[in-house]
Amino acid sequence: MLPDVSIIVPCFNVAAYIDICLESLTRQTLRNIEIICINDGSTDNTWNCLLRWQMKDGRIILLNQSNAGVSAARNAGLDAARGRYVGFADPDDYADPEMYGRLLSGALEHDADVVECGNHVFSDTTAELIASRRRSPAWNFEPDASPANFFRDSVWGKMDICVWSKLFRRSMLETHRLRFHADLKRGGEDETFRLTVLPHASRLLFIPDCLYYYRLMRRGSLSRHCDDITHAQCVQEFRRLLYIVDYWKEHGWLNAGLFAYGVRKLKPFFISKHPLFNRMTSPQKRIILAWWHEFYRQAGGDIFLSTLSERDRQLADLLNAVPPPPNGFSRILLLAGSCLPGQKGRYYSCKRILSTHLSDVPPFSGLPEISGQRPD
Repeated sequence: MLPDVSIIVPCFNVAAYIDICLESLTRQTLRNIEIICINDGSTDNTWNCLLRWQMKDGRIILLNQSNAGVSAARNAGLDAARGRYVGFADPDDYADPEMYGRLLSGALEHDADVVECGNHVFSDTTAELIASRRRSPAWNFEPDASPANFFRDSVWGKMDICVWSKLFRRSMLETHRLRFHADLKRGGEDETFRLTVLPHASRLLFIPDCLYYYRLMRRGSLSRHCDDITHAQCVQEFRRLLYIVDYWKEHGWLNAGLFAYGVRKLKPFFISKHPLFNRMTSPQKRIILAWWHEFYRQAGGDIFLSTLSERDRQLADLLNAVPPPPNGFSRILLLAGSCLPGQKGRYYSCKRILSTHLSDVPPFSGLPEISGQRPD
């Protein structure tokens, strides 16, 4: 008999954590499951731990591969999965014993393509739950979701970016050959998967139960290191957005919602408390502006610019036309504006950086070769 649910667990150097994760998965009240663990080239004792667990529970399937990143590991798990639905667990987290039974029950009752539950967040150092980080979505079922409603009142537009709180109908993934983007190895994997999968899903379900326990700030976890963003990661975010834009255009989904989403994802690089753009060298700034123009062109900025909020449109206009070098009076105004509180002050700070250091940027004529290629 085929399993009801396949749970995919990518593992890289998690010997200190995997026991807690697999204990929670093997104790699920839903018994007809398979647990696919992919050892992604671990150099610690992870593989031996997995072998020990396989001897304890025959539902555990082990795959072993050279280190290729979490996306490639998950893709290997998807290729091996046989369940009616597929879920994902991170090896340093754990699940409520009823999680997959409750998710499957909801999915079958509503014939859902994707079902999502809430989650707790706990401290890596104390194991205590962090109440302020708890996520519990209100119950909601949408039988006719569509990418046309993205950034409006669609359930899937509100779904969390992480894959570990969800079940996906496996036949949907296979029909559309949906996999993780294997070139993304330092963030963005889950959100890219979400924005290529969910437009294919028309029946979406939220259940409010907090059934997944997410470990916050595990030492050494790539997904937890978000503070020290680099120029290369900024370029990767542009590449990720262009990959999604290309996919949506290919399927005839491109709309104002996706353009607005992209602008909001890029906005922190330019306007945040300590924006990365301000810390870049002038050549790096030129590269990032080239990527911005490419995103703007590919995502239909000329068509959808008027649909942005006032602040987002101001930023887009600023990046599209670098202001001229300031004279003495305008320089004083820019400095004064940069001292204003909140987003307005950060906007003027970005404008000052652009006009002072990049007023000689030539007209956009394509991406610099050193910035890399967009993914296929």
